[in-house]
Amino acid sequence: MKVLILGLGSSGGGAEAAEYYLKLGHSVDIIGSPQKRESEPMVQLLEDKGASFITKDGIMDAVDAADLVVKIPGVPIPYLVKRRAKRITNDIAALLENPRTERMTRIVIAGAKGKTSTASALSDALNEMGIRAAFSEGLGYSAFHFLSDIENDDKLYDAAIIEMSAWQVKDTALSLGYTWPRIDIAAITDSITIPTSPSDMTQEGALFIGPWVHKLIIPRSLKEKMLFSGIIPKAKVQGYPSIGNPYRSRPGMELAYECMKAMGFRRKQISKALSGYRGIPNRLELVALRDGISFINDSSSVLPLSVSFSMRGMKGTAVHLIVGGTDKSNIDAEELMEPLDEAVSVTLLSGSLTEKLLPLVRRSGLMFSGPFEKMEEAVASAYGSALGHRGARDTSEIILLSPGAYADEYFANEFERGSEFRQAVQKLLSEKR
Repeated sequence: MKVLILGLGSSGGGAEAAEYYLKLGHSVDIIGSPQKRESEPMVQLLEDKGASFITKDGIMDAVDAADLVVKIPGVPIPYLVKRRAKRITNDIAALLENPRTERMTRIVIAGAKGKTSTASALSDALNEMGIRAAFSEGLGYSAFHFLSDIENDDKLYDAAIIEMSAWQVKDTALSLGYTWPRIDIAAITDSITIPTSPSDMTQEGALFIGPWVHKLIIPRSLKEKMLFSGIIPKAKVQGYPSIGNPYRSRPGMELAYECMKAMGFRRKQISKALSGYRGIPNRLELVALRDGISFINDSSSVLPLSVSFSMRGMKGTAVHLIVGGTDKSNIDAEELMEPLDEAVSVTLLSGSLTEKLLPLVRRSGLMFSGPFEKMEEAVASAYGSALGHRGARDTSEIILLSPGAYADEYFANEFERGSEFRQAVQKLLSEKR
């Protein structure tokens, strides 16, 4: 099959798509500017794997030749491409249409806020109960991560939990022709735009009123509006929080409880499964606390903006920052300089973004250690800095893994990078006993 990727995207989604289809043995073309080809390290990596890079001048010929056109988040589809493409998809449409998800329980979590915490709590609780569940994150991630995972015969799942923002719902609806595959549970965290008639399938809420949704869980205030529209059967809709929900007003866990209840589990089963939930893995996850030093895993930070956000929440503490990795979307390394300046010490992980960052760091006179290819070495270096600084100020010490970059050159993905951080921390602390 000949696949055309419409650009690399601002967060590397095009590279994820290209790698996925290349692994399956398909022919892959990527659209982009000549300037990006020269300045984008990921382009060379993808070309080495067999992808071809095409300038925008040749887009229509490429569309005519392609069996599949892949839309990337943040990259609009020109009108002529929509008209002439044989088939258009995006990451979530490809995930839902993959035959391997057909046997899974498909759960969509949507809304403006609280999606990731709900999906994470639900996934964690289901796995605690022995139900193999994985969730596809929305922030800074492509569902092609998840797709690559489920194509691996060693990774078998019973449930697919898919987090979707408003624009992802609209993009996916367009890719699917406004007719979705089966969705067992659709859960809304707060608000969506509700269609005013069954013929209006362009609104975000159109996803949740089709016959493909078996159970819809929505806030009680939204339930009344949805039922008043008269375009969805009352039996399908469940308002929340339900009577007896023990997690009222607890973000993420409240709606996760309702989803598990809709799956047929009893209150005691659900409460036991949720009792061990400790927060979103790889998102400001406290891994350990020893001798006044906190080890925090923020491996899901794949953009400089995420590093700045994490650092803002740690003002007044001494942060020893582990940063760097793979550049997938021509990131401006300058954006990392502010959080690096705020850190007490900086430890660099190897990668193409780090190579862009090094001249800036050296020019500024900022002290750093690394770059390190192995997480064990990076953690040991950051720990040494934290021990040396401890007591210098009356503040707590934090070792923060917040790379601001992807992981592909030295790890399988950001999840493996986070897992290796946890293992490195545990090994380090066990040796120090």
